[in-house]
Amino acid sequence: MSYLPYVENFVEISVDDYMADPQFIIETEKNPELHKLIVDEWELDPAIYAILVGHGITVEYLKLSDERALEDVFSVAKWTGHKHALRKKLIQWEESALCPQFPSNTEMPMDVESCVLPGVSEHKLLSTSVTIHLLNDILNRNEKGKIITEHYQMHNKLDSEQRRSLAHTIVDYYIARRRNFPLPDMARFAQLISERFPPEIPEIYYNPRDYKANKKNPSGLIYDRFHNRHKKTLVKNKRVNVLQNLHSKALELSAAEVERLTAFRNWMRNNSEPGEKVFQQWKECFLLRLRSILKDEDVNKQNTIQEWPRLCDKNGYLLVDCDFDILHEGINKTKNLFENWEQFAVHFIKYIQISNIKDHLSLELVMLLDDPNLPLDSRDYIICTVFHAILKPVRASNKKLPTILQAQIDVCRIFDTQQEYKKALCDLREEFTSNNQSLSPRICVIGKPNRFESYFVVTKSLEYQLPSFLRCLDVVLKLKTILGFEYPESCEIFWCFISRFFYNIDYMRKSKNTQLLQLLAYLREHHNELPTVQGTV
Repeated sequence: MSYLPYVENFVEISVDDYMADPQFIIETEKNPELHKLIVDEWELDPAIYAILVGHGITVEYLKLSDERALEDVFSVAKWTGHKHALRKKLIQWEESALCPQFPSNTEMPMDVESCVLPGVSEHKLLSTSVTIHLLNDILNRNEKGKIITEHYQMHNKLDSEQRRSLAHTIVDYYIARRRNFPLPDMARFAQLISERFPPEIPEIYYNPRDYKANKKNPSGLIYDRFHNRHKKTLVKNKRVNVLQNLHSKALELSAAEVERLTAFRNWMRNNSEPGEKVFQQWKECFLLRLRSILKDEDVNKQNTIQEWPRLCDKNGYLLVDCDFDILHEGINKTKNLFENWEQFAVHFIKYIQISNIKDHLSLELVMLLDDPNLPLDSRDYIICTVFHAILKPVRASNKKLPTILQAQIDVCRIFDTQQEYKKALCDLREEFTSNNQSLSPRICVIGKPNRFESYFVVTKSLEYQLPSFLRCLDVVLKLKTILGFEYPESCEIFWCFISRFFYNIDYMRKSKNTQLLQLLAYLREHHNELPTVQGTV
C-alpha cells in the first residue's frame, strides 16, 4: 500500500502541469470531443478540461459521473471551485447521471434524506436517470436476464425464482460497476419492471415503507439484495482491515514489548500449570506468537510449535480456540458450525438423494443413513465423506486429478484399532518429513463407520483427541486459520465450503468452483428452513 500516495501525488503534479501549460498535454492524451463540450459549449475554465484529461475522463465517462466520482476527480482542495462549476453543468445536461429526470408517471419519495444505504454515502438524494432502455440493456446483456425474458414470453408472468433473479441481476449490474445504487433508482426500476412485466407490482421490488410491520426502512427484492450485498462487503472489508492491522501490530512490536512478552513465553515453555495463568499469559502473548507464525517459513510450522510448546499439550486445541477468537473478535460467531450443522445436515442428505452418485464406497455409506439408530458422529462422517463423491476433486497444481478416495482419506482416515492408528500416524509423519511436505491437519477416527470409539486431529507435531467428529472439523479449520497450514489440494473444495458456509471465512482458491456454487444455490433455496449464514457467493 505504500505506493499509493506516490501515485496520487504523481497524478496531481501531472495535472498541475497541464493546467499551467495546456501545450503540456501530449497528442495521445488530447480529447477533442471533451474539449468541445467543456470549453466551447459550456464555456468552463480550460483547467477543468485539463483535470479531466489528466484523470482519463472521456465524455462517456462524464455521462456516468456521480457525486462520488466528482469527489474522486476533484479531490484536491484547490480544485473545489472547478468541481462545483462542472457539477452545475452536469445537473443541466440531460445525458448526465446527475440530471433530474423524474418520470411523470412515477411518484418519487420527496422526504428521503439519503440516496443510498446508510453508511454508503452522505450525499443528498439525486434524481434518477434510470430508463426502460437501461432495464432492457441489462436484461439483454445478461444470461439470467435472457432467461427471465424468455420465461415471461412463454408464461406471461414471473414466478418467485424469476423475480429473485431479476432483482439480483439489476443489483449485480451496479455492484459490477462499483456504483452506488440510490433509492430513487431502485424505485424507478421497480416501476419499470411493473410496466415491462405486467402484472408485476412495484412494491415487490422496492417498497419505501413496510406498512404492515409499521417500519420506516425500505424493503423489497431489489433493496434487500443490495442491502445484503452491501452488508457482506462491509463484513469482508472489516475482516480484511482487522487482520491487516493485527499483522502490522505483530510485525511492528517495539523492542521493549518483545522483551516483556518473551518473558511470558519463556515461562510457558517450562510450565503447564496453573492452567488459569497459562491461559492468561497465552492471550497476552498473541501478537508475539502471530509474529512468529508470520515469520515461520517451515511448511509444518515447526519453529512456531517449538517456541510455543503448549500447543503440543493434550488440551492445546483450547489455546487454538483462544487465538481464533482473538483473530476474529467482533467478526465471526465461532459457534456457527455447532449451531447450524443439524439443519444443514438434513438438507445435505436431501441433496445426496437427488445427486447421481456412482462411487461405490460412497453408495455403501449412504445406505447406512437409513438406519434410525445411526449415531450422529457416524452420520456426520458419512456426510463429509460422501461430499467428495458429489463435489468431485479438481486437478491439482501438478496437473494430476485426485481421486474421490484420495480426497476422502485426506479429510478423515478410519482405523480399526488404536495400534493400527498409531503405526499409520508414525508412517505418515515419516513420509511427509522425508519429502519435506506439509502434513496439513487431518482427522483420524478409530472404529467402524456405524460406531466410532475415538476422534483425533493430527499434524506432524500435534495430536489432539477430541470428543466428537464435528469438533474435529472445527479444530482443523482453526489450525489452518491460525497457523497457516495448507489444505491438501484433493479436498480443498470441502474446506472452502466449511470455511465460507459456517465461519464466514472466504477461502479464495476454490471459491468460484461450479460444483460449490450449485450446492450453495441449493442451500439458498431452502434458506427459510436454514439459519442465516454470512457466506458470500
